[in-house]
Amino acid sequence: MGDLVHTLPAVAALRSRFPDARIDWLVESRHREVLLDNPDVNGLIEVDTLGWRRSLYSPRTWREIRASIARIRERRYDFVLDLQGTIKSAVSAFLARSDRRIGFGAGHLKERAASFLYTERVTANGARPHVIDRHLGLLRALDIDTQDRRFPISVSPAAEAAAEVELARMNLRDYVLLNPGGSWVTKRWSPERFGKLASAIRREWKLESLVVWGPGEEGMAQEVLEASEGAARLAPKTSLRELVPYIRRARLFVSGDSGPLHLASACGVPAVGIFGPTDPARNGPFGEGDEAVWKHVDCAPCYKQRCPGYGNVCLTSIEVEDVLGAVRRRMAAK
Repeated sequence: MGDLVHTLPAVAALRSRFPDARIDWLVESRHREVLLDNPDVNGLIEVDTLGWRRSLYSPRTWREIRASIARIRERRYDFVLDLQGTIKSAVSAFLARSDRRIGFGAGHLKERAASFLYTERVTANGARPHVIDRHLGLLRALDIDTQDRRFPISVSPAAEAAAEVELARMNLRDYVLLNPGGSWVTKRWSPERFGKLASAIRREWKLESLVVWGPGEEGMAQEVLEASEGAARLAPKTSLRELVPYIRRARLFVSGDSGPLHLASACGVPAVGIFGPTDPARNGPFGEGDEAVWKHVDCAPCYKQRCPGYGNVCLTSIEVEDVLGAVRRRMAAK
């Protein structure tokens, strides 16, 4: 989901350059919410690769795969851009009907073999560009040179009203959002430390913390509450888009490297990111004054979803006081 947020400015730049073009976006079904009602996108082509891997030998899975390939090949495109740089995304680009398949060179890809499926390859800007600038740099193949960052994220009036009512019921007008979840185990800071951070935030700023959670993460959120000495509350169950109004009203958003963290930066909300195996220079919060807490260890960055025998030291070595210092700096910034 974070990849989608980071790609929004590149698609906005495409729309500015080609106002009358049809722009389709190939997206995993579970993350489609981020793109709903996006004014820069004409159509979504949805795939469910996670579901397919779970039931690879089911006839239904293969019917869905064939139907998805048919949708990818339904139109002929002037060009196809692969901004993700994986074999999966490169194969999808290869399947689309186009004479121009544009991606990065092998040295700038998550999976180097993907470059063999492109007809044009672009060199990324700088040695360690933020992924947003990296994506914008791919547009040089289309003579688009811009650093503008626009994030069109829409929320329904009903979701806005529901958040307003719920916050009024909880008597919360000024609060910090904490997000202990993350797609990888290696990205999840200890719930106990999140709870202690909430307690320190209340002591120092007299602010309560609201703990947000996604599918399968409610137990983790409850652990934060138990360690917070009453300084944290559980956020209501929300979809991704329903979470946006809570993010926009927050004083601060604290999270590991996750989609909601990048969503907070895109919404202009002050953010503090807690980073373990991933590089904050590439993936960190990108708002002016935002902070990223990262401990340099010999094995990081590694981008591994499971720690290969080092006890996830890149994350476990980050103490509450380290994050609290970043919170102080971010709260003091403009």
